[in-house]
Amino acid sequence: MALVALLSSLYVVANAIPIDAFVGGTGFITAGIILLPVLARLLKPKDSIVMALLASLGLLVFQLSVVPVFGFYGLLIPSLAIVIGSLGTYRSYLYPLSYISLGAAWYILFSGGTPAWLVPYLITTLLLAVVQSRRARVSKSTELVTHSLGTTMCELVTLNIGSVSLLHLPAELWTVITPLMFLERTVAVVGGYAILTALVRVKGVLRLEGI
Repeated sequence: MALVALLSSLYVVANAIPIDAFVGGTGFITAGIILLPVLARLLKPKDSIVMALLASLGLLVFQLSVVPVFGFYGLLIPSLAIVIGSLGTYRSYLYPLSYISLGAAWYILFSGGTPAWLVPYLITTLLLAVVQSRRARVSKSTELVTHSLGTTMCELVTLNIGSVSLLHLPAELWTVITPLMFLERTVAVVGGYAILTALVRVKGVLRLEGI
């Protein structure tokens, strides 16, 4: 519980550091996206649910990240990513693969946006499928990259579903924000992977398991 409380606090603080303004500037994509893969890796599914609840309370109280835009729905955006990412690590990568596939279908059916938006969806689902089928044989670095990409894409899926169904973003806008999305996801994956790689090297000293 001490680790859960510590990580929850760290995540809330990270969400006070903006990376990019969300559409309209009311909310922000924050440094919290870098920590999502780390949290999903460090916490087993049951602990990830507790952590998601605690972190959501902090985001709601301080009105951080995209909570000012989406309200209570905004709490699901990081929470589902952490929980599904943890399920991918400790159970099966079919969990994030299925959720990301759902997100791709939702975008195709309801957004009317550019097909370019789906490029990271395609890359992620292919990687997850390959790693899941060869999990015992892939290298640790490949598995960490896949985990980081899968977790951050789960966050994007929930964000996109809300943007399509709650905010009703116009089809033309997706073309404009696609390059920004590529940048944000790259920052999240590279940052998350770098932290996890560092933790793997010192996990014996820190007594961390499951990384």
